[in-house]
Amino acid sequence: MKTYEKIEIVRNPYIQPEKIKTVFLVALCSFAVGLIPIVCGITLSTQDNVVPSEGTLWQ
Repeated sequence: MKTYEKIEIVRNPYIQPEKIKTVFLVALCSFAVGLIPIVCGITLSTQDNVVPSEGTLWQ
């Protein structure tokens, strides 16, 4: 008497909703982290650096 196991591989042709949510969350977080240096650079470059000179000290 022969006994054997038959292995079947079942593949779903669609992407599961949990995977879509994970990919979307990772993309959103990486976009937000990438914007941090740009926003900091814009806000820091708008500040005027005032160097005191002799004329401003005596006013």
